[in-house]
Amino acid sequence: MKVRFLVLLLGVGAAAAACADPFKTTATLATIDDTAAVFALTGAPESAPTAINITFPRAVIATPGEQYDVVFDIRHDSAFAYPPHAVGVTLTAGLQLATQPYDAITEAPTTGYNDTLPVFIKAGDVLLVQSSSAQCATQGVQARTFLYAKIVIDSIFYDEATAPHTPRTIWYRMRNDPNCGFVSFLDGVPTT
Repeated sequence: MKVRFLVLLLGVGAAAAACADPFKTTATLATIDDTAAVFALTGAPESAPTAINITFPRAVIATPGEQYDVVFDIRHDSAFAYPPHAVGVTLTAGLQLATQPYDAITEAPTTGYNDTLPVFIKAGDVLLVQSSSAQCATQGVQARTFLYAKIVIDSIFYDEATAPHTPRTIWYRMRNDPNCGFVSFLDGVPTT
């Protein structure tokens, strides 16, 4: 009789632990690093990438049929990062400048993103990106419908003397968390 009672208590305890957070999900993909270059939207060669897609981390051409989260432009001696809404596209992503160095940022903030205005950038700046990714659209909890990335601007090239023959270019490094709603930028599969 005591054994049955103990088994019953253990079963109830396990069921309670399993139901403690019915909305909890587990990440399955490791964080992803990417390094690439993009060209300025204004004056870029027709086949040149001018934007970044963080869902499938890569530099892409900012065209209406392409998915992207950040568009870059260089005008004279100023460089800008634009969320898609700022260039008239219905895609949804928000940007913010980080106040910490790239390597010190281990988690993305979940608030404070601007989805309508350009952000002035310079070499060394770190952009944080929050994207409403189509792959996360079926998530039942609003906070799980976003993907996050951090991007450091390694260098910006613009030479007035050689333009337009030398494309205006931005080199960057990026790390993203490909798991819907997870905010960790640590190595490996995230737990947060």
